[in-house]
Amino acid sequence: MSIDPQDYTEYDWFGEAKIREKAGDSEGALKAYEEAIKLNPTFETAWFYKAQLHHRLGQKDQAMACAKKTLELKPAWEKHVRKFLPDITV
Repeated sequence: MSIDPQDYTEYDWFGEAKIREKAGDSEGALKAYEEAIKLNPTFETAWFYKAQLHHRLGQKDQAMACAKKTLELKPAWEKHVRKFLPDITV
């Protein structure tokens, strides 16, 4: 039995994003992170992993924007963000 995507929670979409990312479907993962964020704009973990994925794809501006949102929501994660974006300004 599977869940209809219309019934997904932000956590379902986050899980979908991680599965797609692991399978090498970066575009699908980004879309799934976006769906999670649409359902819960303060879902800092989704913002963080979306930032990391943008960074790995060489999309620095998008990575920076998502990382800044992460830090707006969860300032304590600055050291984790700086591991992949050391030049971020907060």
